[in-house]
Amino acid sequence: MKKKLALTFFLVALVLFGLAIVVGFIGRDHGEEYGKRVLAQQTYASGTIPFKRGEITDRNGTVLAANEAVYNLILDPSVINSSENITGPTLDALVECYGYDRSELEKLLEENPNSKYIRYEKRMSEENRDKFLAKEKEVNENMDIKDKIDGVWFETEYKRIYPYSTLACDLIGFASEDGSTGSYGIEQYYNDELAGVPGREYGSINEEGNAEKVTRDAVDGNTIVSTIDVNLQTIVENQLKLFNEKIGSKNTAVIVMNPNNAEILAMATYPYYNLNNPSDLTVSGYYTEEQINAMSEEERLETLNELWKNYITQTTYEPGSTAKPLTIAAGLEEGKLSVSDSYMCDGGWDIPNTNGSRISCHKTSGHGMLDVKGAIVESCNDALMQIGWQIGSEVFCKYQPIFGLGDRTGIDLPGEEYGILKREEDMSEVDLATNSFGQNFNATVIQMAAVYCSIINGGNYYTPHVVREILSSDGAVIETKEKNLVRKTVSESTSEFLREAMLAMVDEQTPWSTAIPGYEIGGKTGTAEKQPRSDKKYVVSFASFVPASNPEYFMMVVIDEPDVEDQSTGGYATTLTHDLWVDILPYLNLFPTRDTGEETQPSTENVLQEPGQNTPEEPEGENLNGENPDETDTPEGELPEGENPDEPEGEGYSGGIFQGDFE
Repeated sequence: MKKKLALTFFLVALVLFGLAIVVGFIGRDHGEEYGKRVLAQQTYASGTIPFKRGEITDRNGTVLAANEAVYNLILDPSVINSSENITGPTLDALVECYGYDRSELEKLLEENPNSKYIRYEKRMSEENRDKFLAKEKEVNENMDIKDKIDGVWFETEYKRIYPYSTLACDLIGFASEDGSTGSYGIEQYYNDELAGVPGREYGSINEEGNAEKVTRDAVDGNTIVSTIDVNLQTIVENQLKLFNEKIGSKNTAVIVMNPNNAEILAMATYPYYNLNNPSDLTVSGYYTEEQINAMSEEERLETLNELWKNYITQTTYEPGSTAKPLTIAAGLEEGKLSVSDSYMCDGGWDIPNTNGSRISCHKTSGHGMLDVKGAIVESCNDALMQIGWQIGSEVFCKYQPIFGLGDRTGIDLPGEEYGILKREEDMSEVDLATNSFGQNFNATVIQMAAVYCSIINGGNYYTPHVVREILSSDGAVIETKEKNLVRKTVSESTSEFLREAMLAMVDEQTPWSTAIPGYEIGGKTGTAEKQPRSDKKYVVSFASFVPASNPEYFMMVVIDEPDVEDQSTGGYATTLTHDLWVDILPYLNLFPTRDTGEETQPSTENVLQEPGQNTPEEPEGENLNGENPDETDTPEGELPEGENPDEPEGEGYSGGIFQGDFE
């Protein structure tokens, strides 16, 4: 037994000796590393250092989204309760400076006597913080009294602010309270760039038992330099406001672009909201207090989501006659038609293979013989339906994706919609006829704007974008957003022909004209009847560019349900476009390229008026009130008009053909 005990003791001693040797080697080779690990765990205090969310600026550096320091008031009951000479004066100061309930403060201190951190008020202004600091300094520096103020300190955070309030709200979006998350617009799409990394402040005990403070600095977010011009954006929004004060609409949208690189210079919609208070429904005046008070919580949330959506990128509509140049471009590119081809408009077209179904032109008396250019100038549905039949559904459906319809453009904004197209295998003769003049398929405003930029710039389709550069917090360039050529849509010859035709459309259509003396303005109108057709709700639009021979600027105006009795009247979009160009051209330093002459242009006052007032004289053979002059003579079995006679060149398919089955 003694031998066994001795052996056991010897083995234990040997193991302990071996461990001592190993610990010695560890101490020699890794002692410093392990010492740091132990000390790092001896933390007595820590705190978060907030980051600054990156700024958003316009193309010239004007700040559109910034940050403002705010302060959280922190109470440390363990310090406040430590002495009567601290408790009373500190509570007195809090009540005096901020009007807090003293009994509530006393109860809080009683219930949390040993707490070191109670956030009592959040996001206080610098002015309010300084009130307390001044009082604290006054009391604590008074050597004649024992009273001291202690146990109150202020924690710094940053609040997102938007200096221009409502300006470019759909483009910018808004951020969460702590700046970590963006919602809508650039704030959401570029959130990873804008959001920084919070820092940390550690307190620990060193080898001598003394307190040490270690700070890991916060990393601020990057600055986003947008493509928009704040002055141009202001001009656009001022005109939108004037239009909606005089006329009003469900939605009004304007986008201004550089067609040669697809940079967006201005993007605005109505109704708008306040970026500093996104939940305020009263800002644009679209909703009254009575309407807001009558909303349920669910209705209010739904209304806010609709308000925050960007109509230009997140809503689809039927483009109407603005799509006619695309139909013609497809035929020209495929050699299915020539610019010299001509078509007889007798007031409507009998659709082949449909048992006599007929879609009327807006001018039911007919335009007579038109060439391809004339079909654009007169916006003749009859001619476009014949062209659509001539090029066929295969070519038509082939070119819609080439033009970017039915797909996202890739714009650097969140939630972009796709659009809705008819597949070739599902396209009936009636579908082809109506699609040819822009009905029975859906696109977004940004899709139409992007393809228009391509067909007027020589055929280069660029990805539309709203950001030029990304800068670090200290101003260094991290990334430059160059123009991105996606594909070729049309040839230079087709582009040149379309520019000439759309210039002639503006020059030759005098009522409610967009023409401005001395300037070459090309453009195309569009009117589309919304579903259900029986409601007679319309979207009117106008696509235009300057100078027409060598476009430098493109603008798209879309008015969804103008607040008038006859929404199909097309002068509202053209007149708003005219007023916008009148203000924009001088700012852009674009000078007249033609002899201005002495002739004055039609006044816009006749269009921007209340329903029921006088309107400009109607062109011969058309009824701008949307009525069918030959309504009583429409043969049985025929389809009603193609587009409503809503504008000088005629727009707005209102036939209601989708209520029947003609396939």
